[in-house]
Amino acid sequence: MKSTLTTLSIICVLIITACNDKKTALVTNISPNKQVTTKVTATRPSAVDPWKVEIKVKAYDFKEGYLSLEVYSDDINDKNVTFDWKDDKNCLITIQQRDGAPRKFQLLTDSHQVQLGEI
Repeated sequence: MKSTLTTLSIICVLIITACNDKKTALVTNISPNKQVTTKVTATRPSAVDPWKVEIKVKAYDFKEGYLSLEVYSDDINDKNVTFDWKDDKNCLITIQQRDGAPRKFQLLTDSHQVQLGEI
């Protein structure tokens, strides 16, 4: 009887925490010259699934572009997604994963070009 009650309690706790887990996330960044807006949007069906992430870039007069990927992380927020602008044209975007391994993306942009890729 005691083991059944313990098992039932554990199942209830898991159900409650699964219901409260964050399923969407958004982190936004604007370049120092205010010409580039980068949005990291993420969704996942449940806490055990990876995040489906899109890095969206709207730069100068270009149409918004994006890069899609999966990330294994407990959360997507401004603590584990960083934007390191070297200057107005060059940004290193880093997404820290659950296992400590970073995913790094190079954004190069000016009024003539926009390039985004994983490095």
